[in-house]
Amino acid sequence: MKIPNLEDLDGTLLDGLDFCRAAYALFESVRSTPEGIERLRLRSGLTEKRLLEELLPICRYVQTYYRPGRYISVRWINGSQSYDAELHQRGEYISQGYYEPLTYLEATCAMHENEHWIWKLLNQGRPAYAPEGIHKEKRKSVESEPVVFSNFEHVSSFTPFVVAQIQKKAAIAYPESTSLVVQCHLNSLYTPDEWRQLIVDVESKLSTIPFREVLLYDGTTERATALVFPK
Repeated sequence: MKIPNLEDLDGTLLDGLDFCRAAYALFESVRSTPEGIERLRLRSGLTEKRLLEELLPICRYVQTYYRPGRYISVRWINGSQSYDAELHQRGEYISQGYYEPLTYLEATCAMHENEHWIWKLLNQGRPAYAPEGIHKEKRKSVESEPVVFSNFEHVSSFTPFVVAQIQKKAAIAYPESTSLVVQCHLNSLYTPDEWRQLIVDVESKLSTIPFREVLLYDGTTERATALVFPK
């Protein structure tokens, strides 16, 4: 297949699985360049930012919900509108009224404010631990020190970042039937129990939100879970 670029994808309606294939092809084409890994780590250009912050999260959403009876086509739009993609849906679930034929999707990232320093340290070939262990001193380079967490302490400290990002997005006016996908750059490697605790903690701190659904996923393992809120 022809390797796409952002211009090829912008405004083009593609079956969801074809969209994923195109996004992954773009990712590999960037990664294979001499400075590709550095470009992806530092998100140094528009292509890298759109790819990592919008296209790949859209892929995660599509792969979570695309199924027999719910076929999803994607039109990604590279613009200033209040959503990142249109989702055109067809199939028996849509015919029966479970999902609308046209919905919208917004993608976002939740991370510790020091996460970008982790990317920079890794790109320099230096050790990088949890973002809570980043230390900056005047006229000295940034250092990363190991951090010890007890029980679910790391989950409790990360929850506010997820909640704040969802609330930030919820304050924007969206079209009806907009869903939100949240890529989480976690502050540690989470076990299944820790991931479930994060979901419970986030749900407990949010009530009414304007989104049809909110999908959280771990940017490292791609583990994904839909949040459940009281009706």
